[in-house]
Amino acid sequence: MKIKRGFTLAEVLITLTVIGVVAAITIPSLITSVDLDKKQAEATIKKTYTTFNDATKQIVMMETTSHTMANVGCADNNCIRDLYGKYVSYVKTCNSDAQDNCLDGAPAKANQTDTVDFTGKSLAVLADGTLVGFQYDNTCQTTVKSVIEFDQAPVDVTKACIAIAVDTNGSKSPNKDARDRYQFAIGKLGVKFKAAAAAP
Repeated sequence: MKIKRGFTLAEVLITLTVIGVVAAITIPSLITSVDLDKKQAEATIKKTYTTFNDATKQIVMMETTSHTMANVGCADNNCIRDLYGKYVSYVKTCNSDAQDNCLDGAPAKANQTDTVDFTGKSLAVLADGTLVGFQYDNTCQTTVKSVIEFDQAPVDVTKACIAIAVDTNGSKSPNKDARDRYQFAIGKLGVKFKAAAAAP
């Protein structure tokens, strides 16, 4: 006859204590890691915004006769990327029809609900690993908007001269809107990015 034997109360309590100690040690470091990633993404997007805002001012002043983005002399995405390349340092570029080397396995668009999309854009990788995608609309001279402003989801981006998609950590995950992917809209006179208001 077999005797069934269960765990004693002491064994169960010791096991729960060990699990509690391990959780107490690992969970704070995981939370800290997530917070650091978010802070790093926020710092990178601010730096990238400043970089492209300054470059846009230079282009408006130095590369056009009307001093607007409406007549920069470009006809496609690759041209506008190279124009910005005069004022922003790239370590790598990929044309809109050959993106694989810059995306490095990351999806051009993470899912259907995300608004930041690298599909069809000319790509460049900055020295800090930030991935940037350029989309140029040469009909932007017809828009009445000169500076586009939006809250994360760029609803007015179709009215802009240039849409610049940014992934703050390149091909690394999570590749999600407002986590590591953002977008700038550049109107005739410049670029405007406004962070979304904090949730209540």
